[in-house]
Amino acid sequence: MVAAEVVETVVTVRAVAHQRRTVTVEGPSARLTTIKAPAESQNLYQVRPEAKFKVRCVRAVAVRALKPGAEPSRGAVQATELAPEGATPGGAIVPVAQISGPTEEIDYSARTIVVRGETGGLREFAVGPDVERFESLKVGDVIAVRVTDALAMQMIAQ
Repeated sequence: MVAAEVVETVVTVRAVAHQRRTVTVEGPSARLTTIKAPAESQNLYQVRPEAKFKVRCVRAVAVRALKPGAEPSRGAVQATELAPEGATPGGAIVPVAQISGPTEEIDYSARTIVVRGETGGLREFAVGPDVERFESLKVGDVIAVRVTDALAMQMIAQ
């Protein structure tokens, strides 16, 4: 079962702290968000207040049932791709996290599941309407949940 959501928007830079490598941006809802630029980003020096960035966020959640008796696990990886030195600032960061464990709760009408991870903590996940066979999950089924939150940004020439 896989569900994905894509959001595109334009944000405006409100503050840049070059030494701390942080950029505070304002989105269409006037909400401020501070982003930590990776150490490998070579073009942060070009970013100034009032610069605009096109942003694309993709969240994908994949759920699969595991065989009975499977051991819970968790892990995380991240891929980063940045603009080459001297190019227009931008890049993509793609963190992927996976946990597996037994389902503790399933709300079929709200389309949410609660999974107990290997450390005993509970995590709730929304399951998109395009996910097939969601109704066949049962409390106690051991499942693996892989969450990918990709963020791509590209400065818009002004």
